[in-house]
Amino acid sequence: LLLTVGDSRQHSYERMAEVLRATSLRGPDLHTNLAFHYGLVNWFLGNQINARPTTKFIVPYLTAVGELTREAERVDLDVAWQTLCRARTAGLSPTDAKDMAAALSRKQTLVMRPLQALLASPHLLAGWLSINKLAFSYDKGHLSWADNPVDVLSDTYHFLKLDWSPDSPAANVIWDHDQQILSEAEGFYSDLSQRLDKDDWAGLCDALARDSDERFEASVWAEIQAAHRGFQAGLELLELLPAMARFTGFYELYVNEDLTIHIPDRLLDQDYQGAMAKALAPPPVAKSDEIVAASGGMFYGREAPEAPLYVTAGDHFEAGDPLYIVEVMKMFNKVYAPFAGTVDEVLIEGDGVIISKGQTLFKVTPDEKVEVEAPEAMAARRRAHTEELMQMFL
Repeated sequence: LLLTVGDSRQHSYERMAEVLRATSLRGPDLHTNLAFHYGLVNWFLGNQINARPTTKFIVPYLTAVGELTREAERVDLDVAWQTLCRARTAGLSPTDAKDMAAALSRKQTLVMRPLQALLASPHLLAGWLSINKLAFSYDKGHLSWADNPVDVLSDTYHFLKLDWSPDSPAANVIWDHDQQILSEAEGFYSDLSQRLDKDDWAGLCDALARDSDERFEASVWAEIQAAHRGFQAGLELLELLPAMARFTGFYELYVNEDLTIHIPDRLLDQDYQGAMAKALAPPPVAKSDEIVAASGGMFYGREAPEAPLYVTAGDHFEAGDPLYIVEVMKMFNKVYAPFAGTVDEVLIEGDGVIISKGQTLFKVTPDEKVEVEAPEAMAARRRAHTEELMQMFL
């Protein structure tokens, strides 16, 4: 708060968002809540910074972010891009189709990189959707932009801390050829807005849709319209993000006029909250024949020093039976079996042993055979859902 105090609550939140955006934390096996705070501050900026959340707000909010996590896992960006390219070249003459394909090819990394970053971090995606909720609108199922997608894309690079810098690694900045395209697009629309005296995006689009403009010769006007089509080519993929929000109902969590927060009933269901918590912060990946540590800490295989072990080799356990205790900062947490099975081998000897997150603790034989979805089936499922989302705006 000392770092982000401003002239108003709005100013304070904006400064807080900027401090969080510019902050970098580095270290081995680092786990922080920086992305959570950045996304949450931007949720309030995009909704209402004077909102009055109660103590029950955060878990539903995280549940909504968990829904975005699950949705992002169902989206294949490569399929989305291919679908977009086919749609934008369909019905064009061979020459126009070739030109459009070339424009899309030049724009691919410019558009795809920030989308990949947002889908990889649901907290960032939640923040982006919040601060951009007024940049687009739905009317009878059709999405329209209130802001120029070029400006939205430029702001997105800044939001993700990918601004151009000649001294930073390429992985941390917008790539130079993408920066050139984006800079040219921003300059084009800035000049055109002044020449046409159009400050709003809708007005500029209406002007560009006309067959002619008395301020320009016919050939120049045709070149302006062609440049407009080229600069906008591929930016339709940004519409995938609000389509995802619409599909999950992300915007159903909002601030009422009295500044209380409207929370949909589904986000208050405890079982659903637990499922979305696992989607947002999935447990360590384990094979079907093992149980791994959900967190690091100190391992204890029994309730007390004189008590028997919870399980030993050859024991059968049911789902929900205690398996061990892990101590973290003097907090003793009992860990229960996620399924029923038989212990083949206990891999930790003794009590008070330090374990790490994801470490295999028990080799087991589950009572039920775990069916693993084939990669081909998973890819087909993601393709089908991605194409379903694309139909919402193509």
